[in-house]
Amino acid sequence: MKSKKSAAEITLATIENAHAIALIEKEFIECPWSENQIVESILSPGYTFFAALVGGELVGYIGVEWCLDEGNICNVAVEEKARRRGIGAMLVEAVTNEAKSRGAAKLFLEVNENNAAAIALYEKQGFSVLYRRPNYYGSAAALVMTKQLN
Repeated sequence: MKSKKSAAEITLATIENAHAIALIEKEFIECPWSENQIVESILSPGYTFFAALVGGELVGYIGVEWCLDEGNICNVAVEEKARRRGIGAMLVEAVTNEAKSRGAAKLFLEVNENNAAAIALYEKQGFSVLYRRPNYYGSAAALVMTKQLN
């Protein structure tokens, strides 16, 4: 899947992408997964990881854990240099399409209440706040968001 605006290609992530994903995790995620955790998840049938590539370089990713008829988006990040180009939306759309193909009824995610850009993206993609977890990120709350698929 390619977008003219971003010139990004969204593909299934492979273990060859794990190192680049881990580097982005370390830079942008408060509690990053290790490269080994990412490899294990990519190889697990209970997870799906998508990678966003621009010019062959991995600039973003999204990971979702599947359980029964639900998907929980566990990992998502786009490098700063690649933001505001629709790549985050493309990644969320890829997970949404995968969830529908699996017959999932809902998607879930959690986001820091101070991450206005991410919240706006998720709301635009059809997610709504289910509940708030106070002090989850230090003094900031986590917003648990959901999207109905059927």
